[in-house]
Formats: sequence, structure tokens, C-alpha cells
Amino acid sequence: MTPRLLVAGLTEPDQRVDLSSDQVHYVTRVLRLRDGQVLQLFDGQGARWKALLETNGPRPRVRLVEALEALPESPLELTLVQCISSADHMDFTIEKAVELGVAHIVPVSASRSLVKLDETRAAKRLAHWQRLVVAACMQCGRDTVPSLSPAIALPTWLESRSRNLPGWVLSPTATVSLVAAAGGHGAGPAELLVGPESGLSDDELLLADQAGLRAVHLGPRVLRTETAGLAAIAVLQSSYGDLV
Repeated sequence: MTPRLLVAGLTEPDQRVDLSSDQVHYVTRVLRLRDGQVLQLFDGQGARWKALLETNGPRPRVRLVEALEALPESPLELTLVQCISSADHMDFTIEKAVELGVAHIVPVSASRSLVKLDETRAAKRLAHWQRLVVAACMQCGRDTVPSLSPAIALPTWLESRSRNLPGWVLSPTATVSLVAAAGGHGAGPAELLVGPESGLSDDELLLADQAGLRAVHLGPRVLRTETAGLAAIAVLQSSYGDLV
């Protein structure tokens, strides 16, 4: 697979773009690319370019060669509202959600969340998660980087959501399956709320219901948070998105 880099401001053939220090290290030290080798650049907003690495100057940079056809985004504009889980689990969820095609990711803190972030830690985690999002796009070939919101409290997010927007909350006690509840949704925006390791409280499930989210299950087995959200995304993308 051709190496890919996220670079802003891609406009025309023969444009030369300087690389950041991290990108220089990645292409020259990690990938060990040499002068004249081909890369793909994407701007995170849907543009993709073929480019050549130039290392003969004072600092490595890339030269745009031609615009390439960008990969389309999923017709299902899915927002994953993920209750914050422990570090490795949250990292895994975010990375794989990007690969599965979610359009937006909103980390939220719930009453039973095992991880509690103060302002400083929240900012550091957000920067870390953003790097994961970009790296996942580089790996899986997405040209549009999903949005990642700062972490907020679950009740705050529920109060702000539009009740007119289709949405579901995963709950092992739900009486209807995700497939049945989402039937007929089709393309367009929708939201999926996934609880933390210990699940959502009864009060939070009630707030979710009042906010217009329908409680759904994924079958007879109780799934871990890092499994449940990704399984639900795959189901929705297969039915209404671009997974085949």
C-alpha cells in the first residue's frame, strides 16, 4: 500500500509542501523512503493526491503530481457517542470506529465510567485520540477525517441532541433489536450511544429515552463496551452504509 500522509492546503500539480518534523521522521526514519518515491497525500476534507518525496533540499518536502479520485464517505453519517472506557479499550474503539466509517465521535463521561478525566487529562486524551483518528485514516484509506469532539458529560450531550435525529442506545435489557429498530432508516445522519464498562445507569437510560434515543440490544449475549459499539456500527454500516 502506498504510504499516506495528512497534509493541509493541497491545491494544484507541482505544488511543493513542507512536511512537519514528525512527518519527516515518519517517512525518512520509519518508512525509510528515498528521494523520488511515491506517496499519497490527503487533506482530511476529501481530497487525495499522488505526490513525490523530495529529499535533496535543506528539508524533505513533497511535490504534488496529480489529483486522485477520493474515496466517498459512507452514506450513513453515523455519530458514535462513546462513554469513556479505560485507555486501551477507548483507543481500540476509536481506531476501529474510524476504520468502520463513522463520521463523528463524541466521548462522554457517564456515572459508571471507570475513567475520570480532569481538564488537563481530558485535553491530553483528546490530543492522543485525535492522533489515533488521523493514523486510522492513513491506514484504512479514508480521505475525510471524522470529527472528534471534546469529552463532555453524558447528561449535557443528551440535553443538546435533536430529538428529530434518529438514534439508538445499546442496552442488554432492551426488548427490541438494533436491526428491528433501525429498519427503514436508510442513509443520512444518525447517532449511537454506547455505555462504559459497567453499563449505563437506569437514570441515564431514562434520560436517553427522553432525549429520543431508542434502547436496543444486539442479541442474547452481553458484549463488552469495546465490542458492542463496533458490532453495532458494523450492523448499521452493512444495512445502510457502505460495508458489503
